[in-house]
Amino acid sequence: MSYPSNVILLLLQIILQRQQVLSHKDKSLNLQTLLQDPIIDNEVLQQFNSHKLVKLYCPELSSMTRRTLQAMVHDIFQSGFGATSSSPLEEQYANIPITVASLANFYYDKRLNEIQQEELPKLEQQLKDQYQN
Repeated sequence: MSYPSNVILLLLQIILQRQQVLSHKDKSLNLQTLLQDPIIDNEVLQQFNSHKLVKLYCPELSSMTRRTLQAMVHDIFQSGFGATSSSPLEEQYANIPITVASLANFYYDKRLNEIQQEELPKLEQQLKDQYQN
């Protein structure tokens, strides 16, 4: 699974919101349980497939099935916080239980790092190049 962190973050945000809605509608559902084992229904699929960010960064995902989306979520949970690597960000999350919310926080931090360390310097260089011409 090698999708951009912003796409994974979007998926986790959609799932988190849906789990909250489900737990409020059906009082027999426990939010903590849903955060550890989320329900991936057609609503999650539709919101994810139709989102502009998915169409822009991973258009191949905009036609996925619910089963494929469930497998993708399973893979995200299995990979957790990237325990095989030892970056400071991954070490920060080493002892935190894996839930939709903790994964969303991890991918949010990861995305911020990507923007600060990769994308902003590229944009800055492009602006400098444009200004010099």
